This record gives sequence, C-alpha cells and structure tokens, in this order.
Amino acid sequence: MNPLWYRTTVLILTTRGEYIIDNHTIKINNGKINFCCRMNYCKNSCCGSFDGVTFNIGSIEKRPFDEIVLTADDFKRIYNSGYSDFIEDGYSEQMNKAYKKMSLESDGKCRAFFEGKCCINDIKPTLCCAFPFYFDMFSGLCAISCEGFTNDYWSEVSEFQSSFDAARKMYEFWIDFYCQTE
Repeated sequence: MNPLWYRTTVLILTTRGEYIIDNHTIKINNGKINFCCRMNYCKNSCCGSFDGVTFNIGSIEKRPFDEIVLTADDFKRIYNSGYSDFIEDGYSEQMNKAYKKMSLESDGKCRAFFEGKCCINDIKPTLCCAFPFYFDMFSGLCAISCEGFTNDYWSEVSEFQSSFDAARKMYEFWIDFYCQTE
C-alpha cells in the first residue's frame, strides 16, 4: 500500500496561527515559511505513486484527483521537447471537452519519473511546479501535506514565488476550463 502522507488538504488553523496537516505544522512568520523541498532525499516523492488528493473534497464532475492535467502551454512545451509519449488524452463527459494529461504507470507513478527523479524537470507541468502549494477560494494559499514542512529549516516566502505563480496558473486553468466554451 502506498503511503498516504499527501492525501489530505484539510487545513486546521490553530490558535497560534499555524496550520496542521497530517501532523506536519505549516507556519509563516515574518516573511518566512517552515518549508524546504527535500527533492531526491524525500522518502515520499511527489512524483512517485500518487493516489490523488481526496480527503473531504469532491469534484462536481467526479474527476479523479490523481491526474496531472496539462495546461496548453505545458502540452506545447513537453510535446515540442520530444516527450509526446508522456502525454495522453483526457475527456470530461460533463463538459464535453478534451484535455491533455501526463501518462501514469499502473501504480500511479508519472511516466516521466525515472530512476528516482523527474526526467523532464526543466519542462515539468505547471501542476508539478506548484506542488505542494495550491489556492483555495476560501482559504487562499494552501498546501498538501509534505515532509518538507519542518521546524528545522525556514525559507523566505519569496523563494516560492514561482510555485505560487504556477498554483495561480492552475487555478486560472480550471476557471477557463469550466467557463469557456469551444
């Protein structure tokens, strides 16, 4: 069974202004966040088997939460770089719309995850650039549980600007997906 360390997105605000996710406490204080991506040293790679994010949330169209959906720019960048075999078609019956997504192995691993790392890291999808951060319309900046949240290391929040920008792009992608007709 795969570890479930990243499945919950429920943030619990404590009286000290901290968020707790699966025993990982997320803190932002004086422009710093207690997060440092452990990359290849992480025992639970975000690129490995991914069961999705499913705790206490649901998709209106019953979309699985284990897809790495690609923006149009992601598709062009990955396809034009010669990695079309990592891309497959997705389809929303409810919206009658096609979309592109990363191919996953039968165990849930992204097909671009090879020998413990992403072989397309320099051109990785927007969703992957954002991870573990995302935006929620009620809570603002949120994060999926990740062992990178630790009290051992503090980073400047500004170091994650590109991750926050990617999270914003994914949020906008979904708004456009549901609001634009073809």
